[in-house]
Amino acid sequence: MRSGCRAGFLILLMSGWAFGGDGVVDLAHRMQGPDGAHLFGTDEVGRDLLARCWLGGARSLTLGLALTALHLAVGVMMALAAQAALPARRVVLGLADLVASVPATLLALLLLAFLRPGYGALVTALAIGGWIAYARLALVQLDALRDDPSLLQARLNGAGPWRRLRIHLLPRMAPVLLAQASAGIGAVALVEGGLSFLGVGLPPDQASWGQMLATARAYFLVSPWPLLWPCLGLFALLLATGPDLQRRSGIPEDG
Repeated sequence: MRSGCRAGFLILLMSGWAFGGDGVVDLAHRMQGPDGAHLFGTDEVGRDLLARCWLGGARSLTLGLALTALHLAVGVMMALAAQAALPARRVVLGLADLVASVPATLLALLLLAFLRPGYGALVTALAIGGWIAYARLALVQLDALRDDPSLLQARLNGAGPWRRLRIHLLPRMAPVLLAQASAGIGAVALVEGGLSFLGVGLPPDQASWGQMLATARAYFLVSPWPLLWPCLGLFALLLATGPDLQRRSGIPEDG
């Protein structure tokens, strides 16, 4: 997927906050296929699938962007703390290994079992553990740049730690961290969809791809549309936020 197509899809998905909706129950038009009135069809209670898929996608993307930004910030701060002193490094790496030993979905389920259901509980559950990949990447980059001549020169010229971080370190670390962050957006959306599919994510009255899939599977033989559109939306989001395999392989974009 080209960069322009990715950006266009993400912008279109975010516009679901303005044009999407949770839908209105209309039992007289339940389980209908696509037509002029409902371009994606309707679900088991007659709600418009286009509006629900659009808003559900906007919710997933917004959650992915917000949590990925949080994971990135926490990961960089953890890496900086780990590089500052050996004891701190052992604590950070030990904590990362401990949290990483539990799969993200399982960890979120364990936390949600002790938290009151709701949007805040979902955000809290998804926020735990996502920083590990960024911390490890940032720490590797910091270790590689420790003896860089330009950093040594900046230190000799009197540049403080913040200036060295802002001018010399972050710009060099950004490409790797941003590539990880791009994939992280889709990962957060995937975990959120899985939790909603299991019934512990967003409330049932709020449109969510995972919750829509969980409900639609019982009606697949009656109408496949409620199951098809959330699947395609989640697949497209993962493609749009995933790594650019074509660029990494060196294949020309026009080839």
